[in-house]
Amino acid sequence: MAARPRAKRVGAAFVAAAASRAAHALLVPVILIASLAVARPARAQRPQAWLPPSADSLQHWASEAKVRFQEAQGDTIGGPNYRAYDLVGQMGRRLLRAYGRTGVIPARGITATLDSLGLSAEMVVDPTFSDFMLLMVRNPYKRSAYALGFIYWKHGDDLRMQGAQFYGGLKPNMRVWWTGFAGQPYSLGVLDHGYGSPPAINMTLFRLSPDGTFWNLVQYRDNGPDLSGGGEASWVDINSDNRPELVAWVHAKNDTLFAECVDCSPIIHELTYVESAAGFHLYDLRVLPSPYSTFTLFIRLLADGNRAAAARLLKDPARLEEAVAGNWGSRHRARAWVLEYGEETPWPRWLEFLHHGTKGDTRYIVRFELLDGRWIISDWVVPHRVDRGAAADSTKRDSTASRAKAGAKTARPAKPPARGGHR
Repeated sequence: MAARPRAKRVGAAFVAAAASRAAHALLVPVILIASLAVARPARAQRPQAWLPPSADSLQHWASEAKVRFQEAQGDTIGGPNYRAYDLVGQMGRRLLRAYGRTGVIPARGITATLDSLGLSAEMVVDPTFSDFMLLMVRNPYKRSAYALGFIYWKHGDDLRMQGAQFYGGLKPNMRVWWTGFAGQPYSLGVLDHGYGSPPAINMTLFRLSPDGTFWNLVQYRDNGPDLSGGGEASWVDINSDNRPELVAWVHAKNDTLFAECVDCSPIIHELTYVESAAGFHLYDLRVLPSPYSTFTLFIRLLADGNRAAAARLLKDPARLEEAVAGNWGSRHRARAWVLEYGEETPWPRWLEFLHHGTKGDTRYIVRFELLDGRWIISDWVVPHRVDRGAAADSTKRDSTASRAKAGAKTARPAKPPARGGHR
């Protein structure tokens, strides 16, 4: 009789493995379902400031620098005060080395990193010549303190660093260019602003040594272009020779016959400085044409008795006699003309003046137009008269109230709806 085949015996290990696989097969869908049930939309992560591998030492330096900035005595950068600035300068140097290159992107990244560490510093670069960079360091706890700017440049394999004092340090604007001067191969110019009212503009000029190892200070505040008065300045390559000129638009003091409200557009001088071996010197100065400058010139010509030239500033020369009869050019007192307000635009085409005349105070609304590339006086009207006493201190009136009054004068009544139409 043939032997009956025996059923294959399954070992305990195999059973355990099979049970585990079955449990896993059941568990996977459960996990997937659970994960889908709790899934949430991914949140956009806030970009963090880039930090190099030596971040711990940078944070230590930043902490020490902030303590020293708080303990600084006076506004100077010398003596014990220097250590805080130098720490930040060394941080900028280390960060540049970590980036391994210069340019706009490293400048922005380093500025963001130093800002995240609680420091007040800004790195700038000439986008057309990125081999040179500037880190402007300010005391974050004392606005009146001077700034210290660090210039970085490559000399062979060495990343060199040199510091210089700046009186403001705000809004730094740097340019670098080849000079062609013997013994001074490169110029580096820096424009910066101060905290004053109006903010002062400063220009600092450096020249690189023949061997490229250090920068000589050539011009600085009080020993260079006079940019006082507040305004703006910029490096502009006017003649396209790859050597920029310095162009500034500064607020100028007007004739003593005039005064203006705080919010009114001032007389602006446009100054052009060009470079020579000794530094920048004034090449051209002109008054920026505007309605206000045209009216100022008109009154000055009347005061000087030059009626022929004054008439050329009028659209209708016949109205010159009206201005003469009103003693517009009289110098019987200072600030005889007060610019009170103008059209609600940064570049107004009409202005209102208060005239402290010999026969009383009169306000005029004066309108202007551009003719053949120059501003002329097209018309003026007398809206009302005021007593001399009421207008004695008119320059101190609230400018907001003045503008509201101007709007009330020029407002027109609403047009009634047409009959039979929709209301």
